[in-house]
Parts: sequence; C-alpha cells; structure tokens
Amino acid sequence: MVRWLWRRPCFRNRCRRATILLTLVASLMIVLSGCMEALQSGHSAGGAPPSALPAPASATPVAAEVTTVADAPSAAATAPIPTEIVPATLTPAETPTALAVPTVPSPEATFDLPTPPPLTNEQRWRAQQINRDVFDLKRSYTTASSELWWYDPVNQQHVILGTFTGGFLAQARFTLRGQGIEALEVPYQVNVSYGLTALSPALVARITAAGGKEWIETYVFITPNVAPR
Repeated sequence: MVRWLWRRPCFRNRCRRATILLTLVASLMIVLSGCMEALQSGHSAGGAPPSALPAPASATPVAAEVTTVADAPSAAATAPIPTEIVPATLTPAETPTALAVPTVPSPEATFDLPTPPPLTNEQRWRAQQINRDVFDLKRSYTTASSELWWYDPVNQQHVILGTFTGGFLAQARFTLRGQGIEALEVPYQVNVSYGLTALSPALVARITAAGGKEWIETYVFITPNVAPR
C-alpha cells in the first residue's frame, strides 16, 4: 500500500512539503534555544533579570497540525456572500435659511390742502376789524384833536395821515385787531377832507398802489376827545 501511494505524484509532493516544514521548524527551535541560553547567561539587551524572561517554547514538532498552503482554503472563499445590499443612509442636505427681506417702509400719506385764494386789498382791511357794526346812515362826530389813520393793505402797515379837529362823518364802528381799541370807520377824500390837503407824494403813491383813488376808508380811535354831534 505504501509503495502504491509513493508512486502517486501528489502523495510524494505532500511528503516532500511536510519534510521541508519539519526541517524549518527544527531549525527555528534550535535558533530559539540558542537565544534563550544567551539571555539566561546575562547578555540580554534590556538588562532584565533572567526570571523576567519568557520561558522557551516546547521543541516538540507539531507536524500533524500543519496544513499545506495548497490545501488551506482562502479567506475569500470561506467568507459568506451577502444576500442583501443595504444602501448607505444619506444625510439630507440642510435646508438653506431664507434671507430676511428688508421691509420697505410705505410712503407716508400726503394731503394736498387747497391753497386759499389770495385776499383782496379790501378783504385785508376788513380782516383788521373785529365786530364791525355798519351804520344805516353816516353819523356825525366831532373831535377836539384826533389822528386820522389808514391801513396800507399792500405793506400791511397802519399809517397816520395827519391830525385834525372839528366835525367828521363815520359809517361803521369796530375794534381794531391787535390793539383792542374801538374805532370809527371814516370816509376820506384824498388831499381834500378835514383840512388834510398836503399828503406827501410818497404817501399818495402808496394809496394809489393799494387801489385807492379819490376816496379811501380811514379810521379814528374813540377817545374822550371824540363825541357824537
């Protein structure tokens, strides 16, 4: 039986391989034995005491447990084949944060108020009179000494035309705005009435610019010098 097996090439190859492995194991054990003897004799590189060194391995060959390279199954062949491929879990991308849109303030509401029409010169003069009381007929008054005033509606100024005495006619009574003094509205013929006949050319020009012609409205303050006639 042994002769028949020896004749087979595969059996002879396995025996040769086993013999080579046993020879290598025996050589390795001899080398290890020499190293251990050197370490026990105090020639260790690290200076450790002999009692701390590991015990030498057994020199008994383990030929029966040696598996040839040809007979050993590869790790790839023995690894189990996965039956199901689990897809990798993908982390969802972060949702980009929406940029804050600046709030545009709404324009403020504007109101176009109607522009009042400009006042006439007569309306400006009437605006200076408070509680104006128009007489049904002109009334006659006398004064010991009074100033005759005229309101310039263009320059919005009160101007003295002169001082006079004697009788005069009044057509209305009112309180002068801003003064709080009662006055009589007196018609005046420019450069003719009440002895006031020498008005300056500049004053006459202002009266003309305000729309005054032959007659204008003037006033006299009611004082103890003024009395009905």
